[in-house]
Amino acid sequence: MKKIAGLMCLGSVCASMIFIEYEGVSRFGSEFILTVAGSALALLASMLYRAPEGYEGANGLHFRRRNRRSGLWRRVRISRGQLRRKWT
Repeated sequence: MKKIAGLMCLGSVCASMIFIEYEGVSRFGSEFILTVAGSALALLASMLYRAPEGYEGANGLHFRRRNRRSGLWRRVRISRGQLRRKWT
């Protein structure tokens, strides 16, 4: 019975999303849908990039610690000379 209820819920969500997409295209044009899809893909890609690495063993799911020093922003350092400017 739970599977049938889950399938009915999934079907109603899919039907409502199709209706919302149809209304969005008819009112705003296809550029709106492309913008929303691009933003959603960018958000998904950034979340997957930041997700921790893990593996599943016999004892369950385990996550590895990330190396905090890796990344572009950790390598960029601003010296004190760049922060303080002399106005002459």
